[in-house]
Amino acid sequence: MKIEYKHSIILTLLLMAQMLLACNDDAKNTEISMVSDSSVKIGYVGGKELIKFICYDKWTISSDVGWIKFESPTEGNGNAIIRISVDKNTSEKERIGQLSITCGSNAEIIKVVQSIKTINIEHRHPSLLYTKEELLNIKSMIEENRSADITRTYNNLMSRCNKALTYTASPYTGQDPAQFITAIYTPGSNSRDLAMAYWFTQDKRYAQKSIEIIKAWAEACQNITYVADAGSAMYLTRGMYPMFCAYDMLLAENVMDEETKKIITDWFQVIYREGMNSLEKWENNDYFNKQYYQNHVVAHTMGFLMLGLVTDNDELIQFAIDDPSNPRDVYELLAGCIFMDGDTPCPREKAGAPVPVKGEIYDRYRHDTAPLKGLQYTHLTLTLLSVNARMCHNNGRDLFAYTAPTGENLRYSFEYYSDYYRMMDSCIKGGYYCGETERIAKAGDNPGMYEMGLRYYPDSEPVKQLINSGVFNRESAYMDLLGYTRFLSAVIDN
Repeated sequence: MKIEYKHSIILTLLLMAQMLLACNDDAKNTEISMVSDSSVKIGYVGGKELIKFICYDKWTISSDVGWIKFESPTEGNGNAIIRISVDKNTSEKERIGQLSITCGSNAEIIKVVQSIKTINIEHRHPSLLYTKEELLNIKSMIEENRSADITRTYNNLMSRCNKALTYTASPYTGQDPAQFITAIYTPGSNSRDLAMAYWFTQDKRYAQKSIEIIKAWAEACQNITYVADAGSAMYLTRGMYPMFCAYDMLLAENVMDEETKKIITDWFQVIYREGMNSLEKWENNDYFNKQYYQNHVVAHTMGFLMLGLVTDNDELIQFAIDDPSNPRDVYELLAGCIFMDGDTPCPREKAGAPVPVKGEIYDRYRHDTAPLKGLQYTHLTLTLLSVNARMCHNNGRDLFAYTAPTGENLRYSFEYYSDYYRMMDSCIKGGYYCGETERIAKAGDNPGMYEMGLRYYPDSEPVKQLINSGVFNRESAYMDLLGYTRFLSAVIDN
């Protein structure tokens, strides 16, 4: 897949405004007013870029390297928006090219800096939710009855799956992403659970039913264009992730023919198309009133990552994890979504709110704007960040151990918020979330997600205290996105 992304921090509207303001009857002005940045950063994959400038005379533009090509005229008269394409960088070194713009007797230089491939993944299936080793370990624990909790969770799973064997898919074929996610919750959860049942029992009935459900949605939804709004890619990513996980678990199991694989993966590409549209829409609209690091942008990158991993697309994987042309790659999100002491909160928070402390999540502002949904949305963002980190971890890149240059680490967020779910009190820790107690753990913010915290931070006292508190039933805790969360920490039982 060719990644094409126009980095347009300054809108074309600004160019038009400057053009109108500059129109007058004075003598000809040959100065160049740059609308584009003077330095452009682009990922190793290459892609498209727009160069924008204002000129009141004849102009030319040229490049000093062959890997930058022009898809627009290289000379003209008046203001310009020039489209360039940058070839893939297959070398082992960052490379730099220059664009030279002349306007009458004046000149400007734009530097184009292209990175190299830095993310190397050993493609493994499964790896989105569980690895082969994890699934076989859980299977062994069940067969040997080594953990009563795990056995009871397995029994719950199989009860659900045996009912799902008679389920008939009825795909949503409308264009509303919000209705899409609501409609796909049950079939998505069924497909993932059935795939896990196949791993634990080797009964192909479960695999075949899982594939049947995914294929029905793939065939029905293949060519749908969804209504473009702020939530489009977020809804599609969260809704489709369980089916991605199911497909990933069954891909190497010799239970699908090649035609079926193609039908499914062709449908999966909607995540790329809608994700890129949303990425650009959010950036071009100043993140819809300065919501710079909230759950939507995490979901965009989650979609790119899960699609890249399930289709073995190295270019998309790097774009998701660490790429200068992705303004919200995984590393950027970890640093931006997690607060450290005294960080600047979202501008939409009410004046006088307590300053953020280490481990809080950017989405806390939903306490003010939703309102009273700060804990619900911080839980969602932490969940999506953790899913990204788990996908990376399962493919050899440990982001649970990663600390950003400015100090952020996922552990801090698991530890900060675990106390709210253990104590079921929204007024602790300074009281910013006061008023939300009645909603805790009732709006999709399932405490079972902290099994993931236990899996990667088994020595964390706050996380262990929550897990052992008895405030939730570990063996029945279930999330549409993750399924039975008890399986996530099964390795700790060993």
